[in-house]
Amino acid sequence: MTALEWIQSIEGVAPPRDVYCQTRDVAQARIEKLRSILEKNNWTENDAALYTATLAELAANCFDHNLGSWKDIPGCWLETTIEKNTLRAIVADRGQGILHSLKQVRPGLRNHEEALMLAFTEQLSGRAPENRGNGLKFVLRSLQILPSQSLLFVSGDAKLMLTLPFDNTNLQRYITTESDVINGTYAEIIINKI
Repeated sequence: MTALEWIQSIEGVAPPRDVYCQTRDVAQARIEKLRSILEKNNWTENDAALYTATLAELAANCFDHNLGSWKDIPGCWLETTIEKNTLRAIVADRGQGILHSLKQVRPGLRNHEEALMLAFTEQLSGRAPENRGNGLKFVLRSLQILPSQSLLFVSGDAKLMLTLPFDNTNLQRYITTESDVINGTYAEIIINKI
């Protein structure tokens, strides 16, 4: 089973143990372990810290924006793979998705594409009135600093697909509407160490 198959399946089943993080502390422990592994594999301390901070933000969003709103299986799928100089990570959840979360603070949002654009361009929280979190804008800024990477992010029927560097003045051109709809979120990041 892949992460995409897991979030698209009609009936929820627990993911494989090696990728399942039922609680935030499990996700955080795995991310810290990854940081140590990266540094042992000659990734710079700064790159390892920035990359794991980015993953931590994605994983935290899975928990922060879905408390009491899980479709069925709480937690997130957190998968990381290191092959030579390439690091690949997937973070996914079976939660409410970006549109439903942000509609709580921006009721005028019309569709998943608009919600995804807002999530990546503004610092806002779907848990208003709390002013918290770094948001997906932080994820994007962090990835722009790291060398040679790509980002795929899907929520609802909206998909953001970037290969960096990219034109951050026109993020809309990287967002498309897909025929398949997912209820939660799916993020895949690939970084090639130079």
